[in-house]
Amino acid sequence: MFSRVLVRSAAVAARSARTARCAPMLRSVNLQAASLRPLHFSAVRLNKQCQKVAQVLESEVALEVEEDVQDLPESLQSFFDKTGFSAVASPGKNMAEITSKTARGETVHVFFDVAQVSNLPLESAELDGEAAAPSEEEEFDGMADNFANVNVVVVKDSDQSAVSFELLMNLQEGTFFVDSATPYSSAKAALDETAESEVSRELVYHGPPFSNLDEELQESLEAYLESRGINEELATFIGTYSEFKENKEYINWLKNMKTFFN
Repeated sequence: MFSRVLVRSAAVAARSARTARCAPMLRSVNLQAASLRPLHFSAVRLNKQCQKVAQVLESEVALEVEEDVQDLPESLQSFFDKTGFSAVASPGKNMAEITSKTARGETVHVFFDVAQVSNLPLESAELDGEAAAPSEEEEFDGMADNFANVNVVVVKDSDQSAVSFELLMNLQEGTFFVDSATPYSSAKAALDETAESEVSRELVYHGPPFSNLDEELQESLEAYLESRGINEELATFIGTYSEFKENKEYINWLKNMKTFFN
């Protein structure tokens, strides 16, 4: 399902949340006082600290492995069986990809960040009767927090031309908002993961804001995406699959950390 009731600021807010970087805060240090209190760590104490970290990590790994679901949840397998989508293995990565083939000789690629999706609020927070209403800035930031970035690339198998759709997904409502549609002369230009290709895609003209397009063109592109499986069912799948994959990645992260500190 697609929503065009959203204001343009939703897209801007979500992109800002995706690209924002926090500068480190610097604290002034009293060098004279610091020089009077040099830090001395013996080899024994340093080793104990490593052992402490390793013990905590071991406990965390044991807890997570005990609760880990090894097999793909039934709801996810049901989605794959019903839609024809399949997951592309991406161990150690936040970015997940699923693909499908259409009857018209196209390959549909759907990309989403499992960490970003997993951190989306599942329920709208209700204000306490006595709580103050959110400010305009808080409301704007909250709007950005409700969306995750989803990239859909449709490749025409006959000539390998492609169109990339940048979408914003609202997991609570199961809706998608089209931010832009960009045509590419080749699948490689649209999908290649090298740094050079990433820069090239940033420099490409992505067209006018989607909401500025002719109403009929907007509706036809939305209908096209829905016919390729970009719908409420996909949004539900993305939410469930992101939790499943993020948990697998977290367990592997714990194990890798434990290996270092052993």
